Amino acid sequence: MDIGWKLVSAGAGIVSGIIANKAVDVVWKSVSGRARPEENDFSEPLRTALVFSVVSATVGAVVNELVLRRAARWYGLSDALAAGLKDSSKSKGSSKSK
Repeated sequence: MDIGWKLVSAGAGIVSGIIANKAVDVVWKSVSGRARPEENDFSEPLRTALVFSVVSATVGAVVNELVLRRAARWYGLSDALAAGLKDSSKSKGSSKSK
């Protein structure tokens, strides 16, 4: 258990949430021409709320992944992650051939 990485990844999660929130505001405003729907505003059509939810979740997931990968590279985990991916692909390939 690496406490340093846990702290860095928690910080990366907070930063990615802030960035994603701002990005969703910009994307939603540029696409729809309106401000984001308010959380408790039930006068918005269901379709608008669902589209906003999908856009928000997609942007949030992409930003989180990018920030987490950048944090892993900064922390020095990118080499270990790459080695782990190579090892797992070899083991998957060998199990398929059996």
